[in-house]
This record gives sequence, structure tokens and C-alpha cells, in this order.
Amino acid sequence: MPISMGEVVVAGSGAGGLAAALAIARQRHRVLVLGDSDPFVPPDAGVHLTPGVLRALDRIGVGLDTRDRAATVGRVHVVDGVTGQPITTMPAASRHGRPHAVVRGRDLLELLRRRCRTDPAIRLREDASVVGYEQSDERLTVRLSTGERLAADALVGADGVCSQVRLRLTGATRRTSPYATFHTTFPADRMPAPPASPFADRSSVTLWAGPDWQLVRYPAGEDRVGVAANCPHDVDTLVPGARVPGSQVLLRLPGLTESAQELVSLGTDWRMWVPCDPAPLTRWHDRRVVLTGAAVRPAFLCAFPAALQAVDDAVRLADVMDCDAADFPEAFRSYALHRV
Repeated sequence: MPISMGEVVVAGSGAGGLAAALAIARQRHRVLVLGDSDPFVPPDAGVHLTPGVLRALDRIGVGLDTRDRAATVGRVHVVDGVTGQPITTMPAASRHGRPHAVVRGRDLLELLRRRCRTDPAIRLREDASVVGYEQSDERLTVRLSTGERLAADALVGADGVCSQVRLRLTGATRRTSPYATFHTTFPADRMPAPPASPFADRSSVTLWAGPDWQLVRYPAGEDRVGVAANCPHDVDTLVPGARVPGSQVLLRLPGLTESAQELVSLGTDWRMWVPCDPAPLTRWHDRRVVLTGAAVRPAFLCAFPAALQAVDDAVRLADVMDCDAADFPEAFRSYALHRV
């Protein structure tokens, strides 16, 4: 007997939200994606694609193009950020025959958007976002920033830790993260030639670990290098990508070794992000509302290019939605139990 198609609203059109839309549409449900991508994720930041994430992208039909644009990661070097002495080097080879890779966030988003636009079961709206919802055991109403109220069978919150869906579901309050992320990219040909610099190996990731801060250099895809720093800040508000000079970044990394200071100086377009502070989750769902993607696992709260767990989350969420719309609450309960 064919399942009853559901009307699903996805809050957030970042990678997690778009991946969720593609995966849920494959279960024959209609999907409306609302809102823009997370403003607290640098669009040029590299996204870490593990072998598992590459397999998940294959399942929603975007894996091949993504790997064509990605930079393969060979090794991960960890260095004492103050003395410059190496701590360890780890190979990034996979036991599953697929590489670890990094792709530019904006490139991945474009691939996902393009795939969504070709799916007749998916509609994209960036002119409205989800600001709240009300539900009973039988009914769900989603409130939009435009004043519209939509009846739906399910609401998937994938719009980041600052999202109204997450705050409403968890009862949490919005707090500013105590850590800021600084990020820049530049052409790989600006890197010093070996052996002049310990970070000249363009296919590897290097992490300088310091006291309460870290700095990372990684291949960002399409012949670019990404550099990110994660450290405490002294601002009292959220910051969605303010331009800052490299000298300010260096001030936030006290004691940084001279060779890594040279790396920071190569960045000419440093930006600063201060996102929401994600309180630990004890609830992932409430009847017909479920959280996934960046609403559960913040995508860029550390300097290392974040593994895009949101895509794997989306595919696994859709797997339990191979059911009638009436059974979504039980499906979401199962999903939350397994993902925790």
C-alpha cells in the first residue's frame, strides 16, 4: 500500500537543510525549504568531507560533482603553537577506499541548491524564515517571518544553533559563544615553497595548538588555502562576519610561533564570526518537530574545517521517514534515540 505523502517544512537552506530536503523528497514527501544559509558559517570556509559524508552525498545525488571540486587531504600535522615543535602527524587515508577531502562551503551549497531546483517535490523560498510554531498531537502550524501561517505534517529545524526552532523546542535562551572564529582564504600560489616553511605542504592540514587558542591551515579547494583561528573574544554581541585586520588576529593568538605568524600575514581578507553558544541538547524532537544538521552540531565553532555531519544526519533522518505522515512523531523519536 503506498504511503501517505506528507508536507514537510525545512527551516534553513544551508548544507544540512538542503541535504535534508533532498533526502526526504526521496521518500516521496513534499518539502518546502525556508530561510537562507547560516550567517555564522563563513561561505569560503572549507568543509571537511569524511568518507561517510561522501557516501551520504552519493545517496542524494550530488557526490560525484562534489568530489571533483574537493581537495584531497593527505595528512594532519599537529604542532605546538608556541614553540613550533611538531606533536604528531596522522595520515588521513581511509580504510574504506575513499579519501578525506575539503570543499569550499559555497561550492557545496551551490551543488545542493542546483539539485534541489531540479526535484519537483522540493520548493525553495529564501524570502521567508521560520520564527515559531504551534502543535498538538494531530496538527502543526509553522509561523513565518512574513506573517504567514502554514499547516504542515512535520518541521525540520536545520538552521543553526541561533534558530528559533531550536530555541522553541529546547526552551533554551540565546547566548553569545565565548569563542570567536577568524577566517580567510587566499590563492595557494602565495604559499612559500618548501622547505622554507613547515606549512608549505598544500595537501595536508596543519593545526597549531596554543593556550586556549588554535590556528589551522588547510587546503580549501580550487587551488586555495584556508586559514582559521579559534580563540576567546571580548565583544558582547553576535558577529556575522565582520572584516578585521590580520594584526587583530595575531593579538588574539599570544605567543604564536614566528612561522605561523607569517601564515597569518598572508591573509588579506580576514573575517570574524561570533556565533551563538550551543547549550548541550537533551531533546532532539517534540512530536512533529525535529532538529538536525547545524541545529544539533554547530558547523564552524572550531578552527578545523568541520566535518559535515549534517549530510549524514539528513540521510539518516530521511531513512526513518519512509512512512505515512501520521507516523512522523514515532519516526522522529526513533531518529533522536539513535543519533544521540
